[in-house]
Amino acid sequence: MMMADGPILTFARSPSLAEQAAEAIVGGIAAGIFKPGERLVETNLAATLQMSRVPLREALKILEAQGIVASTPHRGTFIPTFDDNRVDQICEARIALEKIALRDAVNNRRQLPALIKRLDGIIATMEQAASRLNWLGVSKADLDFHRAICEASENAIVRTLWESLARHVLIVFGQEIRDERDAVIMAPHHRRLRDLLAAGDRDALIVEIPGHILRLRRR
Repeated sequence: MMMADGPILTFARSPSLAEQAAEAIVGGIAAGIFKPGERLVETNLAATLQMSRVPLREALKILEAQGIVASTPHRGTFIPTFDDNRVDQICEARIALEKIALRDAVNNRRQLPALIKRLDGIIATMEQAASRLNWLGVSKADLDFHRAICEASENAIVRTLWESLARHVLIVFGQEIRDERDAVIMAPHHRRLRDLLAAGDRDALIVEIPGHILRLRRR
């Protein structure tokens, strides 16, 4: 497995400590630090993240509501298995949402130049992460790329639904990216989408996106 060039259990500036903790836990699951079936002990997590148990407990509730973690009275909070059926369902939902997002982003022509500029920056970040074999950085850049398209669509429902999947997608990347080759091929695939967006080729984008999302599962 490739090594990230920085700590995994860190968090970016977020609206609340609970959201910061949730992001860090998801990153740990994606990185394989927390394994499927593993129990998440609040005291251990609080020490690792250097925060009190109150926002951490709230973070676990957020993740449980999103289906990232599960809990039972006798077992406590644990990480469920992301099996093939679940991953397929996540991919299927992504494809449906992103077809709409791409269509609406192309139709919203006035913002296309700004979107393309933003995507160019994200692709550059992705390439830098790939050169350092930082697969988690590559995965986060992938999310940023597709988030930018959803935001450019100006479709509030698509954006909300896509964000509800984003953490699941990051975990799937952690399972599906296997070696250096997987990280290196990411930028060219995203540049292909960028070029089709720049050309305003809506039909080609709709054809392209299923294979783009499913490409790692076919390897």
